[in-house]
Amino acid sequence: MTDALQPNPMEIMRGAAPEGARTYLEHRAAIMDNPELQAVPLKYKLLVGIGVAAALQSSTCTVQWAKQAVQAGATKEEIVEAVLVSRLMKAATVNDTVADALTWLAEDGD
Repeated sequence: MTDALQPNPMEIMRGAAPEGARTYLEHRAAIMDNPELQAVPLKYKLLVGIGVAAALQSSTCTVQWAKQAVQAGATKEEIVEAVLVSRLMKAATVNDTVADALTWLAEDGD
């Protein structure tokens, strides 16, 4: 887990590229807070974020999205289930990625 005394990635980005941090935060607000994009409630958007962060192997982002999801009303059980779904989906992409190699091995790979 990230040390509380260490700056988080957005703090580092603000120091290195304030414009990059600003535009990211604007994009985040445009997706997460936009009144015209509320078909998916915030809690569920954050659960998606947890799954994506976990699948992309970002511990820092997974923790941050989980904290925000709890604040938005997500339960521990919902967060765990989101992680399990992301693990399943990542495994499915591995299956898809190796399909050609496995087919080749079954047909030609001697």
